[in-house]
Amino acid sequence: MPLEIAQIRRRVQMRLADVKRVAAGRREQVAAAERAYMVFLPDVAVPTVSAVAQSLSAEGYPYRVTTPGGAVRMTSERSSRTYVEIRLDTTGPLPQIIAEIGRERGSRVLSDDQVIGEGLPVDEITDEHVLDVLVDAIGELL
Repeated sequence: MPLEIAQIRRRVQMRLADVKRVAAGRREQVAAAERAYMVFLPDVAVPTVSAVAQSLSAEGYPYRVTTPGGAVRMTSERSSRTYVEIRLDTTGPLPQIIAEIGRERGSRVLSDDQVIGEGLPVDEITDEHVLDVLVDAIGELL
């Protein structure tokens, strides 16, 4: 026995309402993460990355810090293809702060992404979370 058009239409309407509700929630979540990131970047990420770069430079591993397009990037002065870049990623199911670690190995450039403060909202990520990721990455950057 075929379904009635009214039943089909009711199910389609219910699904459309669910999709719209989820999309609205996602937009709100991304907007909140972007607002929190605009505070996190200059107040937490840039000072922490700058301090690590200064510490590495003092140890004979010169790094410079730049802030390209809504991110902070610490780049080796010996190879521009060796770096750590911290940025907001809103493409996944949850907005998260990512540290992209790039390193040169011979003629190849390898890069990995690591989530900073996994599972935490952006406004709860601290300089300790950033420092943990940067210190862990040192072995790959030298």
